[in-house]
Amino acid sequence: MKYQQFYEKGYQIFENILKPEEILNYKQIAFNILKKQENEFGIDKLKLINEKDMIRSPFLYNEKFKDLFYNQFAMKVVEDILGEYAILSLQNGIVVSPNQNHHQSFFHRDIIHQEFISSTPLAINLYYCLDDYNEKNGGTTFIPHSHKKEKLNLSDKCETPEVKAGSVILFDSMVFHKAGTNNTDRFRCGINNMYTLPFIKQQINYTICLKKKTNDSKFNRLMGFESREFLNVKDFRNYRLKRIQK
Repeated sequence: MKYQQFYEKGYQIFENILKPEEILNYKQIAFNILKKQENEFGIDKLKLINEKDMIRSPFLYNEKFKDLFYNQFAMKVVEDILGEYAILSLQNGIVVSPNQNHHQSFFHRDIIHQEFISSTPLAINLYYCLDDYNEKNGGTTFIPHSHKKEKLNLSDKCETPEVKAGSVILFDSMVFHKAGTNNTDRFRCGINNMYTLPFIKQQINYTICLKKKTNDSKFNRLMGFESREFLNVKDFRNYRLKRIQK
């Protein structure tokens, strides 16, 4: 695949990745998980911490969402750009309710609070659009080329691409972007998967959540089992010993 627009502008769109029936299925499951997480933590507390309409790590609630970050298309993109040792930093579902702002409606980087640039990408996002994305329903707005600048400049030109449901937006995690305002009477939903080089910490420690490795070594590495922090010196050395003894 070619990534010229990604490297130049900071984002690129791949169309027709999901079929219509897949889109409907993911949306239904996503909203079920959203309700479950609201019941688990409490909607009032979620509002208090700006977590309303955010679905954290849906694949931990339904294995179907594993297919959105671990598939032939996704792994091809990740390995082409970040190499074979990249890990999954996060998977989040973002819902923008009708006639509302989302709490991410401000320009930010997904490697947050960092004012530096890198000669090569440190992290990328594969964002699956489960609805059409456009300016009217609060589609994602980008500041092109901002991954090449240390600091945010609000005077720089921004753009909100029109993206069809089922498409994936690939973007550099250091490009400034934001959710828009949904000025329609319909929900707007997407699933964001962020991959990083292994020295960047995961948002959630998936090795603890999953508890044990699977029989798929590539998946284990993506989850962070091969780049975890060690509990002590003995733990570190036993890990290295097991690698040699395989």
